[in-house]
Amino acid sequence: MKTCHVFAVLVTCVLGSLQAAEIPFKAEELPTKLGVGYAVRLIDMNNDQKLDICIVDQTRILWLENPTWKEHTLIDKQTRPDNVCFAPADIDGDGKIDFAVGADWKPFNTESGGTVQWIRRNPNEHKKDVKAPLLWEVHPISEVPTVHRINFADLDGDKKPELIVSPLMGRGTTKPNWQEATCQLLSYKIPADPVKGPWEPTVIDDKLHVTHNFQVTDFDHDGQPDILYVGFEGVSLLTKDASGKWQNKRIGEGNQKTSPNRGASEIKHGMLGKSGDYIATIEPWHGHQVVVYTKPTTERPSAGEGLWNRQVVDEELKWGHAVWCANLDDDEAEELVIGIRDDLGPTRKGGVRIYDPQDAAGQKWERQFVDQGGVAVEDLAVGDLNGDGKAEIVAVGRATHNVKIYWNGK
Repeated sequence: MKTCHVFAVLVTCVLGSLQAAEIPFKAEELPTKLGVGYAVRLIDMNNDQKLDICIVDQTRILWLENPTWKEHTLIDKQTRPDNVCFAPADIDGDGKIDFAVGADWKPFNTESGGTVQWIRRNPNEHKKDVKAPLLWEVHPISEVPTVHRINFADLDGDKKPELIVSPLMGRGTTKPNWQEATCQLLSYKIPADPVKGPWEPTVIDDKLHVTHNFQVTDFDHDGQPDILYVGFEGVSLLTKDASGKWQNKRIGEGNQKTSPNRGASEIKHGMLGKSGDYIATIEPWHGHQVVVYTKPTTERPSAGEGLWNRQVVDEELKWGHAVWCANLDDDEAEELVIGIRDDLGPTRKGGVRIYDPQDAAGQKWERQFVDQGGVAVEDLAVGDLNGDGKAEIVAVGRATHNVKIYWNGK
């Protein structure tokens, strides 16, 4: 092993044997063309018990109807460009899905802009005198400069979801490091009248600089929501104390050896079957490494008390931009799905990769190239599209402007 270089170590020690059977996928590119597919979610939009594909594009929000993938436009040029994120919830209490939307995407304007709004079906949409479906109504919520990721979750146990809003950078920060101020992770309770408002923000956390994504998950399996949150500082776990106040505990060191970008950008919580949890990230921020964290069996004072074990699973990529954890085969563990935006070279292009855990401890992972070069992944989502019990992958492209389904088991 003395002559084993970095990549050889990566393949033999982390990725393990290359002989394991791959999960079969068949790619289908849909007719829909995008400007930038900033975000994608799989949601049953018409109550037919089938997951449809919902996409945030630069000026549109659209959904593609399963199984024909016919396009339906919810809004078009009704917000300030670009739309960058969205989150579903029944906001007005009518039993139908609405969406919160983050728009006016200007990542380097940290002083102003960044609109947050919500949209609902036009009440006149299905009247007989309307010849064509009307676009959805847009109602303002707030302005958050560099608004970047949003989601709904019941954070206080009242059976009603709060809107969680994460900016990319702290208000008023500037080049080259964007670190004069921290980012405020905000929550908004839905008002009694969500049209009239007001939507009042509460600060959940203000400890991280230059964030990118978060996930609400029951991380410690106690039935209460926790938040995994990433930025230049690495991986933070946000939990509530006995008084109901959110506490920030750093549990993942992130990649702190690079500059100017460091830390982590994407994050998801995954399961290794009955043997426990793992955390998956892209590192550094907008980085070139797929990283997995597993819970240490003993404390590691040299790395920092409470930090989880960090291992680089892959670093043959450029600009990882999407992470998902889901069970794609017949074992108990959840596979790790990674979307990559840019090409590293002719043999390591952007696209979709899967990493299958090969042991209960999460120390060995089998890498599978699902698509190399077919989609410059801005975002992806996983779900069972055809009801056969197997999860599909849906990816949306930035430079490729496309939507692709990877059918599981084909």
